[in-house]
Amino acid sequence: MRKVAAESIVLLKNEGNVLPFNAQSIKKVAILGGNAKAFVISGGGSASLKPSYFVSPYDGIVGALPEGVKVT
Repeated sequence: MRKVAAESIVLLKNEGNVLPFNAQSIKKVAILGGNAKAFVISGGGSASLKPSYFVSPYDGIVGALPEGVKVT
């Protein structure tokens, strides 16, 4: 499993200095993954944690985008 996890990591190169994205120029965003709308809390047992609020990756990204951006 460790090998699979290491091979699945994707790095984003900042070729042409495109990062950071200009928020006003974004028209569409795709959010991928089975846990995009899930609240995944880390740990269990002694590593458990009780956050004061939950934000899914989907809700966090959508909340940070300017109005009018199409999200799929």
